[in-house]
Amino acid sequence: MKLYLFQCGTIKTFKHLLVKNAGIGQPCEVPVPFFLITHPDGNVLFDTGQPLAAASASQGQDGNYLPVMTPDDYVIAQLAQTGMHPSDITRIVISHRHADHAGGLEAFRDVICYLQKKELTYDDGQNFISQYPLRWQLLNGDHDIFGDGKIKIISTPGHTPGHQSLLVKLEKRGDILLTSDSVYTEEILEEGILPGVFFNQDDTVKTINMIKAMRRDGIRIITGHDPQAWGSFKLAPKFM
Repeated sequence: MKLYLFQCGTIKTFKHLLVKNAGIGQPCEVPVPFFLITHPDGNVLFDTGQPLAAASASQGQDGNYLPVMTPDDYVIAQLAQTGMHPSDITRIVISHRHADHAGGLEAFRDVICYLQKKELTYDDGQNFISQYPLRWQLLNGDHDIFGDGKIKIISTPGHTPGHQSLLVKLEKRGDILLTSDSVYTEEILEEGILPGVFFNQDDTVKTINMIKAMRRDGIRIITGHDPQAWGSFKLAPKFM
């Protein structure tokens, strides 16, 4: 198996929205990651990055979260670096419904797509899945995608009701957890600070404690939007 790391542009935001009570009003710019895992039984995408509209300055924008993106950052162009087309993707795991993670779903058709059922319980959840002509697989908790323990969806609620992360077991690199927004930055793990934004505090604390325990057990953690940590990785077409 191979794990490819991609970046779908960045988002301009504020530090206190990432880490609770830190840098109030301090501007920062964070990466928008997504990932590809090549497995003998199929190619799995974890998140899809921002929608193509994020590359247009004319799109409506939330002043707390301003996307910075070009068409070259879009999921189709990024996948092309590995010689892949959206039709080569056989499964997609969406961590949660926010646009910087699920916006690129618009580029895919008739692909198995995993989402936690609880992710449909707030805002316009039911309308979300009707937007995309995908083969939705709605989950209730953890799920082993190929049944061999190599790519496992882990339920990590808190940021949203149905947030999920992905555990990847690489032969040479070992176990890696892709946290998405369950943990924004390394600082949250290292200093015991809450994220700046979450849906449910109790679930958030339980999830962070679980991820800390996984790290103590030797699992490598790749957090969701940490500009410092992300800068240390080699992005596609290189791979882990």
